[in-house]
Amino acid sequence: MRRLVAFAVLVGIAALLAGCGGPMTPDELSRSIGTLESTAAEGSLLAKDVADDRTKATFARVHARDLSGVVDHEAEKLNDAQADQADVARAKSRAVNLAGRIGTALGQIQIAPGDEAGGRRAQHALDRFSQDAKKLADGL
Repeated sequence: MRRLVAFAVLVGIAALLAGCGGPMTPDELSRSIGTLESTAAEGSLLAKDVADDRTKATFARVHARDLSGVVDHEAEKLNDAQADQADVARAKSRAVNLAGRIGTALGQIQIAPGDEAGGRRAQHALDRFSQDAKKLADGL
């Protein structure tokens, strides 16, 4: 009876592990890139408010930190994901790099939420990064 229970537990664990992990699919990668795209777009709106001096520094700092956390999380997930297909691996690498650039632009808002010229630069950069993410996702 103990052997039967032990065998059943092992089969259950094997079944659970078989459903986990595996190589990243283009659809999964596209969803992650979509998160980067929308986060960069939201960051651009925040940066515009900073550039136009239409937001409180505390709000801009906290919101930029939150958005940066989303980007960092996506970058970590992408970095840890396995990509067996060459095109998926290339796109994944580009997405991780793009996440780093988005995080840097958001970091500028977080560090200097009262810098209107810096906000304008961040806005333009984040607009471009959002467009780059869209093109990357559309290419999958």
